[in-house]
Amino acid sequence: MTKMIDVARHAGVSLKTVSRVLNNEPHVQTSLREKVREAVRELGYVPSASARSLRSNRTYSIHLFSHSLRSNFVNSIQFGALQTCQEAGYRMVVTMLDQAKVSDKKKLRKWFQNLVDNGRPDGVILVPPMSNDFQISEVMSEFNLPVARIGPNKIEDGGVTVTIDDRAAAREATQHLLDLGHTKIAFVRGKEDQDATHERYKGFCEALADAGIELDDDLVKPGLFDFQTGLVAGNELLALPKKKRPTAVFAANDDMAAGVLVAAHKSGIQVPSELSIVGFDDSEIAETMWPELTTVRQPLQQFGSVAMEMMIANSGKKTGDAGETKTLPYIMMVRQSTGPAPS
Repeated sequence: MTKMIDVARHAGVSLKTVSRVLNNEPHVQTSLREKVREAVRELGYVPSASARSLRSNRTYSIHLFSHSLRSNFVNSIQFGALQTCQEAGYRMVVTMLDQAKVSDKKKLRKWFQNLVDNGRPDGVILVPPMSNDFQISEVMSEFNLPVARIGPNKIEDGGVTVTIDDRAAAREATQHLLDLGHTKIAFVRGKEDQDATHERYKGFCEALADAGIELDDDLVKPGLFDFQTGLVAGNELLALPKKKRPTAVFAANDDMAAGVLVAAHKSGIQVPSELSIVGFDDSEIAETMWPELTTVRQPLQQFGSVAMEMMIANSGKKTGDAGETKTLPYIMMVRQSTGPAPS
């Protein structure tokens, strides 16, 4: 079995330097850091998290809190975080946190106490909807747990955020429909307790205003970021009198856009010749629907990877990158679900 001393000999550096590199400590020359990492790769050395924990009083584990095992959005983020975590010799623990505990502050505090008592994590990654939850933030602050949040949020507790510019992305998606000649464009909102819903709606409204088009409240429908509410919204929009019916729908995520698409199929409305549909996320469903969905691609795996990098770089402490927001690029994916407005 390869030991740390073997890595030191192979890299031609001291044992202390290897330890500092593996622990992501600062003030190590870049050339030495690369030598150690190359030796680790060549020898297949896997750092022992338990041994490092004993030396440093840290667990070398990062928890990613999840609310669903069926969410493509969350699963993609988890995959990116896991890859980065393993490469750094850390452990990632996916922890389920159900809504019943989140809504009851006493239960939530007890849940976090058990978490800390059973091995305090060096950091926590939160995905929506938990990344927007002020009560979770308050309780985590009581336990002084460093946190990285995915997606837009207005929480200022020293945590870091990894996101895209949701408003700009929604403006671009709406502009795509405007460029195709659409003027009667509907919008399906997401959960109202999520900042992403409001940012994407703002971008939609701004694009309409810039084009001199007045917002029609009858073309704005509620949703919950799931297929069923997209289907309901689609049915309602397509049941409007033909003069009021939209020629395009922008849904705040792909699951709801898929629901609108199925509603169109059931109504005998052709996509995209009679109705164009745009989603958001570029989750797996976007390419499994027919026709494939035009959507905004979020870098979901990179969200997880960057959030994990920030947690590890902070070494489990609220230092360095605390409070920083990293905004990653998005891509407009134009596919078969959008076309010119019908004449």
